[in-house]
Amino acid sequence: MAIISNQNRKLHSFFLIFLFFIELLFAHPIEAKETVDLYLKWYHQFQFAGYYTALEKGYYQEVGLDVNIHQSTKGLEGLHQVVSEKEARYGVGTNEVLLQWHVGKPIVVIAVIFQHSPAVLITKRTHPNQSIHDLKGKRLMLTPHVYELLAYLKKEKLELTDFKEIPHSFRSIDLIEGRADVIDGYSTTQTYEFQKSKIPVMIYSPRTSGIDFYGDNLFTSQIEIQNHPNRVKRFREASLRGWMYAMKHKAEIVDLIYQKYSENVTKEQLLYEAEQMEPLIQPNLVEMGYMYEGRWKHISEVYADFGMLPKNLNLNGFLYNPNPNPNYGWIVSVFVSALGFLLVAWLIQRYRWNKQYSENLKSEVFKRTEELKEINDTLGSTNQILELKLKELKEAEGKLLTSEKLATVGNVTAGMAHEMNTPLGAIVSSNGSIKDFFLNQLESIINQLLQVPQEDKKRFFALIHEYSQTPIVLLNGKKERDLKKELKIKLKTILPNNETQVDDAFLDLLLESYVYGFGETFHGILQSQNHKEILQWGSKIANVYRSNSIITIAAEKSAHVVKTLKNYLLTDDVSLTEESVIDIRNGIETILALYDYNMNTRVKLIKQFHSTRKCKGSRDHLNLVWVNLLNNAMYAISYEGTIEIQIKDDDPWIVVSFIDEGIGISEEIQNRIFEPFFTTKSEGEGLGLGLDICRKIISKMGGQIRFESRKGYTRFDIFLLANDESFTDAN
Repeated sequence: MAIISNQNRKLHSFFLIFLFFIELLFAHPIEAKETVDLYLKWYHQFQFAGYYTALEKGYYQEVGLDVNIHQSTKGLEGLHQVVSEKEARYGVGTNEVLLQWHVGKPIVVIAVIFQHSPAVLITKRTHPNQSIHDLKGKRLMLTPHVYELLAYLKKEKLELTDFKEIPHSFRSIDLIEGRADVIDGYSTTQTYEFQKSKIPVMIYSPRTSGIDFYGDNLFTSQIEIQNHPNRVKRFREASLRGWMYAMKHKAEIVDLIYQKYSENVTKEQLLYEAEQMEPLIQPNLVEMGYMYEGRWKHISEVYADFGMLPKNLNLNGFLYNPNPNPNYGWIVSVFVSALGFLLVAWLIQRYRWNKQYSENLKSEVFKRTEELKEINDTLGSTNQILELKLKELKEAEGKLLTSEKLATVGNVTAGMAHEMNTPLGAIVSSNGSIKDFFLNQLESIINQLLQVPQEDKKRFFALIHEYSQTPIVLLNGKKERDLKKELKIKLKTILPNNETQVDDAFLDLLLESYVYGFGETFHGILQSQNHKEILQWGSKIANVYRSNSIITIAAEKSAHVVKTLKNYLLTDDVSLTEESVIDIRNGIETILALYDYNMNTRVKLIKQFHSTRKCKGSRDHLNLVWVNLLNNAMYAISYEGTIEIQIKDDDPWIVVSFIDEGIGISEEIQNRIFEPFFTTKSEGEGLGLGLDICRKIISKMGGQIRFESRKGYTRFDIFLLANDESFTDAN
């Protein structure tokens, strides 16, 4: 036996030496000073800060690369062709790289920098409840081939024929000076010009309707990937390192860009662009350069809707894998050869052992008995490990429930952000109007008022008194037009003889001053020779009251949003493993308030709440049930149609029902919908855990979940045991 052990040790040493020489054979040092060209898609600006940083901080040099950065004066024109022609070329592109790859350009995306596209629609702000549907019939400047914006309009039930499309001048001044009503642009750069000009604008992002494209990406050629995989890896890692540094030291990199690359853009504008890029790149939440195949498939499907790509496009070869699985084929070959050698040696030795075993049968039986004892001990240890793993699985189930709650918050984040940004933007804009009045207009009004007769002063102060007693009403387009028609007819009989006609400018002045609703005060002002001056002063005072009214409404709306989110996020006073009394109606109302923006006006909600009884359990867990059932109902009706929620008593149960008029659940899969990871949704839209989680939560609370479904009708009934003690106490 000692001889056998020595032979095994020799074979083991030989194998390690063999592996050492194989490593020396295939390992090779990094080549120094390889020249690489990087082609940008536009002029030098903070949009490409990570690459300047990697160059100036020496990150490229550290990995043996000499990088030349080329700016573009023609946008994307010719960019993909230039990069794909030769090795050692890289480019910064947009989602159009997918279209170029499909038509045959041998290119590969190796990293995504912008997790969200900055492309938006921009229009002037006119009132606090302004929506994208108010743009219908307006003059639109739209860059060709911006398919994410076209998909956004399509998702909102709008077509290009709904607008007056005019050629794009690529100048923001056209929106400021009224030559266009809507333009497209980047939220990182174009919005700076409006902020600097103090023009209040509304920004419409495709993300609010679920159209979420990537922004800038980094790509190279297939021949570069095939012939120089190590250089691709080094260039990518150095570039991403530069981006991480740039986003953490924005002011420093702004100075660098201004001094060495782009003196035509001010430091203030570069720093503004850097701050606007932060939520689009999300460097603190998402790994720099990360890209997800499911997002690219989503982009591919949007292009397919416009006939640019085929449905279900296979993306093999389009996306770069920075960490490919290593090739262990040669190790397997060596291992098989060594195993064959050992097998032959073992067979020879086995022949010798058989002779010994025939002479030492008793000792061999004893040896086997000891081995069986060791196996039995091992099985005992394995059983303990399995029990520990079972405990860990139960803990993981609790964490999964918590992650579902956080996922709900993530799903409504865009809507909640819009619900907050809209009133807050209205407050900022209205506050600016009030500030402008006190700084630039009030003193002029006072000086002019001192010059008019005492009778006109009384008329003016009577108008001010009316403003303080009457709420200012915000008119929409139709009401404003109807009122103008009425006033035009009425004024012909009221105005002095020297007023021969009533023009639109005078009607606008009457509406802006709100004087038409003040009866005698209105008639008195019109009898004055200075009635236009009094109305102009009054319109400025009315604008202050109107701005104050907007601020009040917007503040109340913001407070409602915050209160709703707070009610959902607050955890029970007791731990999740203990039970508390749950107000079912209040819980469902909280979830509906969270999803108010997602449902919008396209979902009609019917509430039939006929019970005030409560149950016992975990409020957070039960809220997850309502979230999953509501999500499934909205998905079933494609976010447009009717959903009915009922609460009723059926002793000893409280029955909560979710009813929708969607596509229904086919009979073939009805017996599988509660299986873990079973889903009928598209890839990336669900894991198939929702109904499984619902069933487990309801079962732990001693309840039941039932359903019935057919085309055009699906109903889920949740049976919860009533907690009559809490009901009696409440009464």
